[in-house]
Amino acid sequence: MANLPFLVSTYSRNINIFGKERFTPRDGFKGIPESYHSDVAGYAARNYYVDDLDRALAQGWITQKEYDDIVALKTAEDPAYRPIVK
Repeated sequence: MANLPFLVSTYSRNINIFGKERFTPRDGFKGIPESYHSDVAGYAARNYYVDDLDRALAQGWITQKEYDDIVALKTAEDPAYRPIVK
């Protein structure tokens, strides 16, 4: 069964931006279904800045391995750092 796109984006946002979910069961969270892990990581790589991921790591919302896996998926076209506003 294919992963539902709206759940991929919701899981990614809840893990990496709001800290209201985890990839795996820990910190009192049930974790997301394992079948969604790679799609959620890919979504985060394509859509979130590195400083968003840095904050998620610092807050303990993602582990170092999850962070490394997401950053490894980033390409030159993906957002890396927030643009400087002048």
